[in-house]
Amino acid sequence: MRRAGAVVAVALLALAAGAASAAASTTSDQELARAGVLRLSDFPAGWKESRRGSTDDAAIDAQAAKIPSCRRFAAFIKANRQNPRATSPSFDHANSNVTNAVSVFPSTEKAIATMATFGDARVPKCFEQLFTAVFRAQLTKTKSLAKQLVSVKTHIGLLHGVHIGDQAIVYQGAVNVALKDGTTQTVGLGVISVRVAATLAGYSYTSDVDISTALQPAIVASVARVQNAPPSA
Repeated sequence: MRRAGAVVAVALLALAAGAASAAASTTSDQELARAGVLRLSDFPAGWKESRRGSTDDAAIDAQAAKIPSCRRFAAFIKANRQNPRATSPSFDHANSNVTNAVSVFPSTEKAIATMATFGDARVPKCFEQLFTAVFRAQLTKTKSLAKQLVSVKTHIGLLHGVHIGDQAIVYQGAVNVALKDGTTQTVGLGVISVRVAATLAGYSYTSDVDISTALQPAIVASVARVQNAPPSA
């Protein structure tokens, strides 16, 4: 654990990827989902790509199932997984991590309804309880660290004024970890969903430093590929 100062928020304000271009060819829903997956080339030099483990997603699912305020978030996850879907590898730089997943819904109306679920007023409370539980579980796996742990507190909220794709919902905040020796660790985190017509592109990150200069262009590139993909067959 390191001493860490305040984490500067990743502000995706006024981002504008180009409008979708007309194309004569068509693509499958699965190909459209893959188009929106983050690539290593979306990030600056120094970032690394690694295989994305399934255990992290499973841990979040298990914790969310225990939290009443996470029912809407659980419904959002379920809806995404029931449709053609592609997931990215894990992208890392020092203590920063970014992943994403893309789902293609059968209609724009169903994608809008699913975004409404993600934008439910109960979701921030869900995230605060969920990430506190997940981080605490991870930290207590190390016995020496578990003995030093004083508290784990998460504060997260909805970020307004984000303009990318046809619709965007961004939750962002930080997890604050306090130890008995007086040291603290602040880890910034964010969960983002961007809709382009019937496609939902989700992004999540954790970092102990401001990664906005890397994350913003990566998300714009990802969304632009979905916008510029040929129409789904």
